Amino acid sequence: RLVGSEMCIRDRAVTAAVEAALQKAGGTAADLKKTHQTDAALPTNNSTDVLVVGAGGAGMGAAIAAKEAGAKVLLIEKLPLVGGTTLLASTAFNAGGSKVQMSSAKPYTAADYYAKLEKGARGQELANVKQLADLSGPTADWLIGMGADLSRVINGSQHTPKDGGALGTSLVPVMKARVDALGIETRTDTKATTPKGSYEIHAKAVILATGGFASNPDLVKRFSPQWAGYPSTASVGATGDGIIMAEKAGAALSQMDLTGPQTVAYDTGHGAVSLTNVRYNGAILVNQEGKRFANELGQRAALASAITKQTGGVAYLIFDQKAVDHASLMQAYKARGYFVEAPNLTDLAAKLGINPQALGATVTEWHTVYDTKKDPVFGRKDSIFTRIDTAPYYGQKISPASQTTYGGVMRDAKSRAVRADGSVIPGLYVAGETASQFGAGVTIAVVLGRLAGTEAAKEVEAK
Repeated sequence: RLVGSEMCIRDRAVTAAVEAALQKAGGTAADLKKTHQTDAALPTNNSTDVLVVGAGGAGMGAAIAAKEAGAKVLLIEKLPLVGGTTLLASTAFNAGGSKVQMSSAKPYTAADYYAKLEKGARGQELANVKQLADLSGPTADWLIGMGADLSRVINGSQHTPKDGGALGTSLVPVMKARVDALGIETRTDTKATTPKGSYEIHAKAVILATGGFASNPDLVKRFSPQWAGYPSTASVGATGDGIIMAEKAGAALSQMDLTGPQTVAYDTGHGAVSLTNVRYNGAILVNQEGKRFANELGQRAALASAITKQTGGVAYLIFDQKAVDHASLMQAYKARGYFVEAPNLTDLAAKLGINPQALGATVTEWHTVYDTKKDPVFGRKDSIFTRIDTAPYYGQKISPASQTTYGGVMRDAKSRAVRADGSVIPGLYVAGETASQFGAGVTIAVVLGRLAGTEAAKEVEAK
């Protein structure tokens, strides 16, 4: 298969934007150096078995799996560094049936995870949803085998680093180290284009793993207008390139309106940052009137929609020192000044501009939820880690943001791109958010990447 590839000189502004986003997610310049590779001249070796386009969690997962299966692999990435939106992930790799989960006092299975996913899948493409759940546990084990720290499991399905740090800045260097150890050639600053480019790459199979379209305002407006005008917490490279390329190649698109918005994005003044880690570590959400209005751990799209219906289209995270102590990333966020702090709830309400009497009453009601582990009004069952009674108290104004897009290229069980009539496009695979797949962002990325890489290598061997 022939695919054009254009060598792009990315300006310093793009690199600076990615570095800033990484820092907001809890990473450092050292993390960038571990994953940064640039080619100074046009390569001359441009023939491979499997070409992987995009070097985020999906692309690296695909490249590793294909190489482990015996294929010659070339990995290209349009940005100056690898990692994509996976690099910015602050919370968890969701799965069911991993060895860590199955060895716990209360095992959490693939069937448990499928039951959770099914609630938000709208009854669409459930075979793919089930496949994702079935492969999630083995994929978590695969990552752990590479050296990934996914040893802490919270809320049943969520694998996080042991210290509660950011997932992405822990996981991406591990995957990049595996890419390097396997000798997979990685070309950054390399944008795939069709039909013309600076040089051509000949491959027997191509895997498009370029991410979703959350950072492309035009595509957001076209496909998921309900989030048009909101900021994006996805990678700056999540502009839907692979989806559009596959569509031009005849692939069918599906579920393009189905998204997983970031529900709690904080505008730092220099871009939006996800505070999902705060939500998962015990915080409650209140509106400007100081009242809870939804299950903070409910289905993301529904929660984001509920926030947009509050006064000003915003809400406020409220938590205490115990929540901050629960995870290292929470402490890092505090150090970066992401939280408003006060010695008591009355002062916190004043700083945030919300009703102090109502906030006090809401937190008192939360004490009962914490004490009984029952939330009769909103049905919250997870992340009830703190009573919110330990000073100092913290809060921050948040709003939804565009983050994960589930709509994409229709795929079969081997992650091959298919046409509207269900026929396979020979040699073309899709992975991660480039594929139409409901689930959790990093899980979609690595599970489908591993699947596509394995299947593409099989196809190449059969030719």
